[in-house]
Amino acid sequence: MKQFHPFKRLKKNKTTASPEQTAQKRKRLRRVSVSAAGLALALAAVILLNLVCTSLTDRFDLTLDLTANQLYEITDDTKTMLENMEETVDITILASEDDFRNDSYYGNVYTLLNKYINLAGDKLTVEYIDPYTNPNVVSRYSDLAATIQEGSVILSCGDQTRVLNDSDFYTTESSSSYSGYATVTGFQGEQALTSAITAVTSDETPVAYILQGHNESVSTTFTSMLTNAGFTVNLLNLTEEQEVPEDASIVVISLPQADLTETEVDLIDTFVKGGGDLMVFDGTLSPTSMPVLYSYLKEWGAQVEANMVLDADYNISEEPYILAQLTTSDVNSSLENKSDMVLVTPNAKSITVELDSSVTDRTIETLMESRDTSYAKVLTDETEYDSYSKEDGDADGPFALASLSTYTGNDDGGQVFVCSAALMMTDDLMGASSLLNQPFLSNVVSEMQPDVDVVTIAAKSLTAEPLIMGSTAQFIVFVLLALLPLTLFGAGIAVFFRRRKL
Repeated sequence: MKQFHPFKRLKKNKTTASPEQTAQKRKRLRRVSVSAAGLALALAAVILLNLVCTSLTDRFDLTLDLTANQLYEITDDTKTMLENMEETVDITILASEDDFRNDSYYGNVYTLLNKYINLAGDKLTVEYIDPYTNPNVVSRYSDLAATIQEGSVILSCGDQTRVLNDSDFYTTESSSSYSGYATVTGFQGEQALTSAITAVTSDETPVAYILQGHNESVSTTFTSMLTNAGFTVNLLNLTEEQEVPEDASIVVISLPQADLTETEVDLIDTFVKGGGDLMVFDGTLSPTSMPVLYSYLKEWGAQVEANMVLDADYNISEEPYILAQLTTSDVNSSLENKSDMVLVTPNAKSITVELDSSVTDRTIETLMESRDTSYAKVLTDETEYDSYSKEDGDADGPFALASLSTYTGNDDGGQVFVCSAALMMTDDLMGASSLLNQPFLSNVVSEMQPDVDVVTIAAKSLTAEPLIMGSTAQFIVFVLLALLPLTLFGAGIAVFFRRRKL
């Protein structure tokens, strides 16, 4: 009797596979192996491609900007400037590279700066210094102690140095006149970097003087425009000085509320005829309150009239905020590509542009004027208007609003610019990227000082905007996000069913 083993399995009868079955089985195993290997290689290729693309993007800025306002793009003017740089600019950033890159404000500057480096090559060097771990290195900037801070971007070329902080890279708008808080509205990194590079690579540092002593006021944006162009901006009080300083390139008279003295006018006249440039922005209620200054401007062919220019058809919100236009003067030729932008000139007065027939040592031309639909109302200190609407007796436009006179009595050629709409250079109007106010005044400064490169690049809005794409961009996005994945999916389904039948 055989012994029973409960855990011993009964042996099954073996069946021998046919040669055809064995071959088919080996073929299937081979296909599975090839498919697995192919999948592994494809996965490895995707990972490798992602790493390579990431590296190339970081190094060569291979990004596609589809934003409506091209937030991350650089203008052609900046590209040309960087590609034609002859001198090396050293950039020192007072922060570690990781902290600078990850900062909520400086992060945009980091990305933009890499674009500059890629275009300029070895003409731009960047060094990151952590001020906390390298205090001795930072001490070499002790002469800049009043302006530098953590995160400061210091640009140097020879003896020229410019310091940029976070506030220089952004535009802000005050929440209210009482809160003291401001909201960041735009990114002006390109304006800040390009202006600073242009300034430190300039051979000379021109000086602009803002006249004081007559309750003047000047917009911060206008002063920044001069500083960004490489000017050193100082204040000047001719009631305390015996002459305009020898290093002066431009003297600015902005919104004076009291008349100048004859002595002051004589000093300014000597300055202009010696090759200096004068910019006058009118802002009084009536020309009769400053007879000395206006009499002097009339000698240069610019007689500011006692009226207010209005326009019921071309204005912003109300008639006094008229939309002006440029003349066909050669001075304005560089602004022809900005024909889609407008000039806002609040509370403007007309200028009669005419030189006395006996004057032969100067010329004058109109640079800015109102439109044909404009009209002018007489203005005195006692005038009160019941309505801004056009009435009988109102003069018909167009009217000159800004003029440029040139002294031809010697080879130096000093110039006098007169603008009867001083409020056009307020911070809000100068800072608006859709307006021509700042480009126009920048162009005037460039004309008066041809050796100075005045850079004007509009800030990029940080306000959330809908994504607007052209037909080409829409097609690319459709191919990448819809058509290509659907094609690959369909191909995968076809391969699956084909292999299943094998």
